[in-house]
Amino acid sequence: MATRKKKLDYEAAVTELESLVERLEQGDISLEESLKLYESGVLLTRDCQDALKAAEQKVQMLLEQSGQTTLVDFDPNSNES
Repeated sequence: MATRKKKLDYEAAVTELESLVERLEQGDISLEESLKLYESGVLLTRDCQDALKAAEQKVQMLLEQSGQTTLVDFDPNSNES
């Protein structure tokens, strides 16, 4: 499995993923290198999916409190639905 240096932010991960796709589409690299790039792409895709999920959960949820609508940040550790 490929070793990962550090998790990139979403935009950097997407940029890196686009670069990997371009290199794979050129078709002038070895099978071994293609597999390494593919594996890196899978890891970057997972990072992007995780970042999108986290962003979605951070989007402020509407809660009805005391008859007024208030905005509250999502707390993944909260047991409230």
